Amino acid sequence: MSGATLLDAIHEDGHALVVAAESNWARPVPDCPAWDAGGLVRHTGTVLEWMSAIVVTGEPASFRSLPPPPADDADLPAWFLGNLDRTVSTLGAADPQQTVWTFSSLGDHRVSWWRRRLAVETAIHRWDAQHAVAVEGGPPPTPLDADVAAAGIEEFVTEFLPGLLDSWTDSPSGKVHLLLTDAAPKRWLDLDELGSDEPVDAQADATVRGTASDVLLWLTNRRADSVDVRGDRGLLDAWTRLKR
Repeated sequence: MSGATLLDAIHEDGHALVVAAESNWARPVPDCPAWDAGGLVRHTGTVLEWMSAIVVTGEPASFRSLPPPPADDADLPAWFLGNLDRTVSTLGAADPQQTVWTFSSLGDHRVSWWRRRLAVETAIHRWDAQHAVAVEGGPPPTPLDADVAAAGIEEFVTEFLPGLLDSWTDSPSGKVHLLLTDAAPKRWLDLDELGSDEPVDAQADATVRGTASDVLLWLTNRRADSVDVRGDRGLLDAWTRLKR
């Protein structure tokens, strides 16, 4: 997915997040129980400002060094959208190969890493805000862009899953096949040998089939009703506990 397309997705999802949240700042966000809609916007807006500071300096930045978000909910849209525009502009102006600090577990210290990270973060939190509206009887959330979701699956499998498994003394064991109906490539999660490239005809212990959006939302414990999950129930239940 091109850098320009990622930046467009960040901009679009950021605006949609604010639209969903500002309809009721006090609305609970089921998938982020620590925050209401206002808290979700404050968090995401601060992340935007944090990432922009990192790309500008190339060095790690502390959240504590940033100005606090507005206390008044009425000031949140202008604050958030200002941060959104500045961050998208900063990421767009920087050379994607420029070396900057990242928290990549693979040692990827390029601006392009932040473009993907922010696109995935913004898309998921936009979904969170829209899903909170849907829970109260509003329209269903718009699915994540298929290419952004596929990039998020790649990120999750390569960057975050190894750390999750290392943090557990009793991690799930087996092979999970992620079958994406609208994006490529399909992915294998070999929980015993991460990074292995399984052939497409290998035997899976469990299979998760759905759009890239629904599979990424399943991977991040946001929904299970829109994916077709089959196979070893014990493995799948252990996998769900691992992601919490």
